Amino acid sequence: MKRGVFITSPLLGKVVHAYPWQKAGAILSGRETELPSEKGLLTFRRFFRAEKAVKRAVLRATALGIFDVCINGERVGAEELKPGWTDYRVRVFEFEYDVTALIREENVLTAAVSNGWWSGRISYGFYGYKSPAFCAEIELEYEDGESEIIASDESFDSCVQGPVTFADIWDGEYFDATKKFDIDHKGFQSSVRFDGFTGQIVPHVGEPVRVRKHLERAPVSATVYSGTEGDGSDYGKIRVISSGETDIFPCRISGTESVILDMGKNMVGRPRICLSATRGTKITVYFAEMLNDSGSAARGCDGPEGSLYIKNYRSALSRAVYVAAGEGEEEYAPRFTFFGFRYIEIKADGEAELLSVAGEVLGTDMRETGRISTDNAEVNKLIENIIWGARGNYVSVPTDCPQRDERLGWTGDTQIFCGAGAYLMDVSGFMRKWLCDMRDSQVGYADGYCSVVPRIWHHRSCAHSAWTDASIIVAYRMYKMYGDAEHVREHYDSMERYMAAIARDRGVDGPLPTYGDWLAYEPTDKEYISLCYHAQNARMMAELSRAIGKEDRAEHYENLLCEIKSLFRERYVSGGELTESSQTAYLLALGFDMVTDGAIRSAMTEKLKNKIIENDYTLSTGFVGTGVLCTTLAQLGLDGLAYSLLLQTKDPSWLYSVRQGATTVWERWNSYTKEKGFGDVGMNSFNHYAYGAVIEWMFAYMAGIQPGECGFEHFVLCPRPDMRAESEMPAGQKRISRVQAEYACRHGIIRSAWEMEGGETVYRFEVPCGTSAEVEIYAPEGRDFLLINGEKRKKADIGAKTENGKWKFMLFSGNYIIK
Repeated sequence: MKRGVFITSPLLGKVVHAYPWQKAGAILSGRETELPSEKGLLTFRRFFRAEKAVKRAVLRATALGIFDVCINGERVGAEELKPGWTDYRVRVFEFEYDVTALIREENVLTAAVSNGWWSGRISYGFYGYKSPAFCAEIELEYEDGESEIIASDESFDSCVQGPVTFADIWDGEYFDATKKFDIDHKGFQSSVRFDGFTGQIVPHVGEPVRVRKHLERAPVSATVYSGTEGDGSDYGKIRVISSGETDIFPCRISGTESVILDMGKNMVGRPRICLSATRGTKITVYFAEMLNDSGSAARGCDGPEGSLYIKNYRSALSRAVYVAAGEGEEEYAPRFTFFGFRYIEIKADGEAELLSVAGEVLGTDMRETGRISTDNAEVNKLIENIIWGARGNYVSVPTDCPQRDERLGWTGDTQIFCGAGAYLMDVSGFMRKWLCDMRDSQVGYADGYCSVVPRIWHHRSCAHSAWTDASIIVAYRMYKMYGDAEHVREHYDSMERYMAAIARDRGVDGPLPTYGDWLAYEPTDKEYISLCYHAQNARMMAELSRAIGKEDRAEHYENLLCEIKSLFRERYVSGGELTESSQTAYLLALGFDMVTDGAIRSAMTEKLKNKIIENDYTLSTGFVGTGVLCTTLAQLGLDGLAYSLLLQTKDPSWLYSVRQGATTVWERWNSYTKEKGFGDVGMNSFNHYAYGAVIEWMFAYMAGIQPGECGFEHFVLCPRPDMRAESEMPAGQKRISRVQAEYACRHGIIRSAWEMEGGETVYRFEVPCGTSAEVEIYAPEGRDFLLINGEKRKKADIGAKTENGKWKFMLFSGNYIIK
């Protein structure tokens, strides 16, 4: 921004919201709560004239809030929810557009701004609940070489008006189509400068949020109902008028009827509704992830059987209202909010005809890079669920969940899933942006990070184990996956300050033991987790220090690591055994190399194995343990056990939720069960991607696609087929006998596949041009050669080495079939 300044309207009063989590018993919203209709959004206009022939016109714009901007009535830019979420104390993004084609001799710029993340309920008042504001400028370059800048200042007019009369990220949007945006509105007054922003306006980092058109969903079924009928339960059941899966539209509803649409997938975005209704007809749209499976309050239901289950949204109203203009066919899609939902209910206070409804997917528009499939239909369903969970929770920031009164950048969820996310999508720019948010969260808080980023809480934070450690973990994982040391350099001082803050406030003990192994079935001492994560921080800091040539700091962190490990042995190892006994405790001790003594490690490995088997091949881990579960088992050579856990269908397991009907990953292993109904409503999201971290093991070990020292110019192919003996397999399981995966790294597409054929394993690899792969596969018993593309190749022919029953050799660019 060259000259534009933030402006607002003198007509706006102070924005105030109640603290949403103040009373735990009063956080649930109901259908009876109406979405408010207010005067409208903060709007601006600026007439300007192009005095001469325009060679090029550039618009730069941003807002404190969410903005849409138009020139001569044409919306500028395909991005949504602009400018995205940052720590507004420190920075806000600007967007720049070439608008030459929109410029005429006489022009008008208009803009609308909602509270958004700046002062909506989601901000918790952290930025002061100040009024929204707008900043823009148009730079006109004339054919004669001269230029002119029309910049936001008091010359812009402002008022509160327009068809969007209310908008909030949590609560939804009210759109009254009878109230058009009036360019000649009599309420326009001169804008005033806004002095409540002290940060910087900076260029956008990473990809913006867009409608992801190729993911758009159509309803798979529709149920029209009118009221309820008794069935002896607490709430009864809905009185169904019609139900079907085909020929859904057109669909007529009246004041006594509603239609429930099943989108077939728990998705994140908004509906696009095409309808016809008389002027002033009020259409209300409700959203839910699940339907009430009965009218029984004992099963956690909040309404009649077949109706929307909404109380897990807590205080978020999460709905949309559209008042029809009565002008024939009308189309509506909310622009200033987003929803997490599978089901949509639409009702009207008069007669309305729904001509079509589509589910538009909103998310940060990253290139999807990873695909993986097996010959097991339920595992493939789990993979699909994980991918949709990532799509739904990567919306400007990596959120914990996209539907209820959170949608926050919880750092623990972010670090647990970041490795998986880097296989599924090119998250390099997205995470680089978020690491900037991490740095911003330190401002004014003694160099500690907040457990939610961007920061929205005032309390002083230093460090919370496994949560704020995300600053180091994410930076490390991005370096390993993308091989870019530049983001390490720009983030390094922040990580150093964080480690120093831990040393100052907690010494060698590590970060604060706040959250522990969140939602685990089996508890693990929180101080234990803190010490393990502190060791992991030190290990990663040593490697990152060396990556940017800071040898002295690398030595410092290596010495710290030795000190932490010594303290760990003193506290938690007695008589050659670990004093903590949970699955997570063993996973952290072994996966984070807290114990290096070979005999003790072997004993711990055996105990971990036995704990899982004795637990009927089910996990008992929460967020922390699950994040490293299968990858640690693979590193310990317990590949078969990892497969047994993956294919488990009992509670708790990944496939358990699949069998309960999940279409995304859930917050709890048993968020809903066919046997008992809905879980704890206070914390029960049906789109919570942390447990989807298992897909990282699928790519890295099941398919065997792993980065080299840093990035994929030289990488590793080390697939681990399902080679369990019958005696190792839980009852009812069948081996996975085929896996196909691909990963689009920056050098090209890597493909890795294996299949069991006639008692042998056939591998298929593709190594992109300009890269090389170190291959590690199981040695064929009784043979001293491999068949590579049909030719017998002995060890000496390919320079192979045998280690731990595996052949290791190099492959260069090309396609290979190896038997």
